[in-house]
Amino acid sequence: MAGGVIGQRSWDAFGLGDRSSAIEGSLGNVSAFWMLCDPDGEMDCLGETLASFTGHRLFAWSSRLSAEAVAPSEADAHVYFRRSIKRAGLKKFPQMSFVESSYSSYLDFGSEAQEALKPFLSRNSGYALGIGSSDADPERWTGAAQLMEDHFSLAYDFENTVELEAVRRKSVALYVSAAIVMGFMPIIPLNRHPLSGHVIFCPAESYDRVAGELAVGDRHFSTTEAESSEREIVGFFTEGGDLAYL
Repeated sequence: MAGGVIGQRSWDAFGLGDRSSAIEGSLGNVSAFWMLCDPDGEMDCLGETLASFTGHRLFAWSSRLSAEAVAPSEADAHVYFRRSIKRAGLKKFPQMSFVESSYSSYLDFGSEAQEALKPFLSRNSGYALGIGSSDADPERWTGAAQLMEDHFSLAYDFENTVELEAVRRKSVALYVSAAIVMGFMPIIPLNRHPLSGHVIFCPAESYDRVAGELAVGDRHFSTTEAESSEREIVGFFTEGGDLAYL
């Protein structure tokens, strides 16, 4: 399956969705595209995805723990704005009372973007990506991405109980749905078992258009519908694959 794209016209929250540990709950009328690649080609795969969408921009969100609120420096010119919020729970790291969040965007997948996205590829829950039009309002992106702040804080503050695991999965579902409503296509990485890559979510009514944009170059695109695509994704889960973030 390496190097392939699997189109899923409708995200099945109660079928395939139940197999994913990253998302719990319905995403509504949403499609998904599974971009599969070998682990050593993951950055190139992400770059090819961005290049498929002419006139679009890559939007990024990141978060880290901080002992104090820190104002953005002049060197952060590419960051639209940064804010620090008090953490709701301080169970494991009481000395780190702030979650510092940064929001940025990139017109191309050059060295600056690649350097910034290296932590995202490490599967830490403190990172999120989305693709939007070049004139998209950055505040709309931040409105969706801020939903991941609780997910990030919970992942650090609390034990990995079944109940809190469910809360984090629901947070990711809410983030994906909100990002799509705001006009963005959120990207979630795969967990590298057995393949790397990412999943792009988009409105179901945009499925055919997005499929056409992704089916470029040497990519193998699975054009079959329903049962065939589902078997491929189930096979990926069976071999240990899943969406990352938790």
